[in-house]
Amino acid sequence: TVVVGSFNRYYVFSYNMHRAQWEEAGVKLIDNLYTVSALAWKPDGSRLAVGSLTGGVDLFDACIRRHRYKGKFEFTYVSNSQVIVKRLTNGTRIVLKSHFGYE
Repeated sequence: TVVVGSFNRYYVFSYNMHRAQWEEAGVKLIDNLYTVSALAWKPDGSRLAVGSLTGGVDLFDACIRRHRYKGKFEFTYVSNSQVIVKRLTNGTRIVLKSHFGYE
């Protein structure tokens, strides 16, 4: 996934392995953002930080879906090929990622 910033918005693009091309996944409009000056992903891909020309920083949750299993685990689907599994009792996490393209 790639994010490109512009005036008052940023665009999200995802690579479609079956079509071998980039596709627009969505646009996020942010009033009074003015100009996007910085973008950074959390290393596990679950959040995106967006910095603006005015000095503001917004943090966005970038998951597709979140699911709790029997009150013990939380599954955060970051992309079609990546899942973060978190144990709710102590907060430990593991990132599972597919490198085979079977999403």
